[in-house]
Amino acid sequence: MVQRQDGVNRDGKTDPNIVLDEVQYEVLGSPQAQVAVISLNRPELLNPISGRPGGTRDQILHALSLANCDAKIGCVIIRGHGRAFSTGGDLTGNTRRETLEEHRAFLADASAFRERMRSSRLPTIAEVHGFCLGAGVLLAESCDLVIAAQSAQFGFPEGRLGLVGISPLTMTIGRQWAKFLMFTGELISAQKAQELGLVLAVEADDALHNRVLDLAQRLSRMPREGIALNRQAIDEVADASGEVLGRLRAIEVDAQTLLAADRATAPDGRTFRAIIETDGIQGMKEARSHQYLENWLRPSDHPGE
Repeated sequence: MVQRQDGVNRDGKTDPNIVLDEVQYEVLGSPQAQVAVISLNRPELLNPISGRPGGTRDQILHALSLANCDAKIGCVIIRGHGRAFSTGGDLTGNTRRETLEEHRAFLADASAFRERMRSSRLPTIAEVHGFCLGAGVLLAESCDLVIAAQSAQFGFPEGRLGLVGISPLTMTIGRQWAKFLMFTGELISAQKAQELGLVLAVEADDALHNRVLDLAQRLSRMPREGIALNRQAIDEVADASGEVLGRLRAIEVDAQTLLAADRATAPDGRTFRAIIETDGIQGMKEARSHQYLENWLRPSDHPGE
């Protein structure tokens, strides 16, 4: 595990002070097809993603820079240790925000992180198992390819708290599904995520890592410059279709939503913010479950189940 190396901060400048204590970095594969593996490494908390300076997002970019600077590495895998890929944003570990401007800055940082992910010179593959929620979905979607285990589940339960998250996915999964997932907070299967275009392939749970590593090693043998330029051309088409402008416009509305989220209430009348402060994350989950428990989507709406 790499504990401390010179890396880059969120401004793209050298930063010798980033410590990898929320992610793990390792190199796998043969000398002819080396692959960097960046693993979210807080399994006891189901790998929440912190946005604080030096937190999970900055550490991922740090590790990604290590891979990009190593000429022997041809592909990057992003995965999660433990029972889940990631259950989303760190609701208690991030700096508390009070004003509209603070929410705008937080969202702009999150958007810049995803753009930095996409600007990697190396192709990236998300290896998803267990829960992949909220910010975890956005992390996976920032990768070039997403491969999921059969038991993986995707969703945005923060919608039930009056929070935000799904707007960057609208072009990928469509307006109607983006609204349903955010309005209800329901989770969908890996098979449904594949149908919606969020996931490329679904693999048996016990075969997931080997299948992803196999693909990553294949990509590592391809012409590096050709892959970099082809991915840039493909992304330029998506950006020219209005995706970038849409994401920028959504930041303003999302900031207003986050400001209003302080007033979002559970069925018992208490605000979710007050519940988190007094009862913690578990109390918030219990209050959220009282909105409704059983999914509205029928099992037949999840192909392969």
